[in-house]
Amino acid sequence: MLRIWRPSGQELIALSAEEFSDADAVKKHLREVYGFPVYLQQLLHSGRNLADDFKVDNGMDLQVVLLTISGISHSGHAACIAGQDLADAARRNDVNVVRCLLEAGVDKEFRVGDKTALMLASDLGHLEVVRLLLEAGADKECWDSFGRTALLQASESGHLEIVRLLLEAGADKDCWNTVGETALLLASESGHLEVARLLLEAGANKDCTDLVGKTALLRASESGHSEIARLLVEAGADKDCKDLAGMTALLLASEGGHSEVARLLLDADVAKDIPEVDDGGRRVDQPRAQALARYLQPDTKGKGKGDHKGALPNLDAAWQPLSQAG
Repeated sequence: MLRIWRPSGQELIALSAEEFSDADAVKKHLREVYGFPVYLQQLLHSGRNLADDFKVDNGMDLQVVLLTISGISHSGHAACIAGQDLADAARRNDVNVVRCLLEAGVDKEFRVGDKTALMLASDLGHLEVVRLLLEAGADKECWDSFGRTALLQASESGHLEIVRLLLEAGADKDCWNTVGETALLLASESGHLEVARLLLEAGANKDCTDLVGKTALLRASESGHSEIARLLVEAGADKDCKDLAGMTALLLASEGGHSEVARLLLDADVAKDIPEVDDGGRRVDQPRAQALARYLQPDTKGKGKGDHKGALPNLDAAWQPLSQAG
């Protein structure tokens, strides 16, 4: 058998030499099994560095040494290759390769496209890779060309444990991307209830607005995520705030036909008055206002049957999406 040893004296693996033509084939096998990049491996026999075309035989004892990136000739080129390999390993969730490259001194902030390995792993839900990168000191606040940090990407994708890990590592919970979206806004719009709950427990700002004035509650209401809307209302989010178009959570829920969201907002006693002009001097869309008024009209056929202070008792039957209002 061909035996491969670590410098510590630990036997790594025993192989049949007949399966490997030369030292290069052994290195490639070690890459497949253990994740050691070929360009970081040195194989030694009796203290001598073996060329890649060295023929291996049974009965040999070889030692594998893993180089640091700075210790490789043409280290600048190697550093670039290693950075690309780190991003690829993060994308593939290859924990062994990530660990090996980090130990070799790879640039943790190397970008492929506009993303670092931490961003890729956070977006794709690769928890152990994220943990390794954070332990190695990867920058939590790097952002891509859209201003998205690892926390923003994990929150939008709904990766609860990664969000937890990033928050515990001190990631900025209220940072925003290029259109003003925070982690809470993204989680709320995407329907990730437990992520939104975790962010609120961590103290995320409930009433941050994006560039068009939408808060997390407005996003959740517009998207029909009733449990998230309930969570935000119970957490004390401003339930009567308006976006730049003068739309409230109730109007947005009504426009989308989200009756369950509308119910909980009405139960929370949101404002139902619709002014002709919003706070910015813009005229409110009157078909929308008229549709909501019809939705909230008193039940004239049976006194005492109305709910929500006079709203029709059967909200689903009375529903008319605002987009169809004339």
